[in-house]
Amino acid sequence: KEDLKFSFRNGEEFIFNVGSLILSASRFKYWAVCPTKSQAYLFDFLANALEELGGVPQEILIDNASTMMDKARTERSAGKVNPKFQQFADDFGFKIVPCVRARPNTKAKVENPMRIIDEIMSYNGLLDNEEQLYNKMQQITNEANSRICQATGIPPILVFKKEKEHLLPLPNDKICSYYKNTTINAKVNSNSLFRYKGNLYSVPIDFIGKSIVVKVIDNNLYVYYGPKLITLHTVSNEKINYHDGHHLAMMGLTFKNSDQEDVKNYAAKHLEEMKKFNEQLSTITGELT
Repeated sequence: KEDLKFSFRNGEEFIFNVGSLILSASRFKYWAVCPTKSQAYLFDFLANALEELGGVPQEILIDNASTMMDKARTERSAGKVNPKFQQFADDFGFKIVPCVRARPNTKAKVENPMRIIDEIMSYNGLLDNEEQLYNKMQQITNEANSRICQATGIPPILVFKKEKEHLLPLPNDKICSYYKNTTINAKVNSNSLFRYKGNLYSVPIDFIGKSIVVKVIDNNLYVYYGPKLITLHTVSNEKINYHDGHHLAMMGLTFKNSDQEDVKNYAAKHLEEMKKFNEQLSTITGELT
């Protein structure tokens, strides 16, 4: 599902896509919020999905997206698979089966369950940020895999345990890593910040002192603690980058004995000082170059 427009509680809009991989026998689903339709992100999505499944299906039915097909398959033409996607399939060991364009029954096992994605849109205007959206998608996926499937009469999670035995083995770690987007490991400092390319970015205060993983995708930083997305930043030239909520929580730690209104005032003044600091630093850097 492409180009879904989602609004957060503060009115900010977020355009995203939903990546979907559904196993044929069990109807076990792997759904994920995808912020871009690029081929690099497609490979990242599939590599992570197959790792999560713990194996590779013998064949994968695909639609005619340009990241996978250079020429769509029709009733009169076999179509043409994108060579980079073909290489991905060869490296993971599955056969590509393009669906016939404009014939919906060829994708029925995917399209019908994808109606459940309407559930994510029921939270439109009710969530605060991208992290909550990602986590809500994970919750919806888990619930869908635990509910009785109308087609099989059994929850997908139960049938998946048997179907998994028939999956092909994953390729070696080097191949899997090659197709994933750039990731770095970082440590959160006492100010609830981590460093990326010389600049500092915030995380929730619960992760102070912890090691995190940062995934770099299309000029965005997706920050994970274990499998959980904990925050998202756009890559910035500013030296210090705090999300307002992270900063306010940090000020609450600093001024533990102050009331909430005073903390908000301290936070507003401190953010203004950091803004001036970033502007001054930017001016100095510009003069040096």
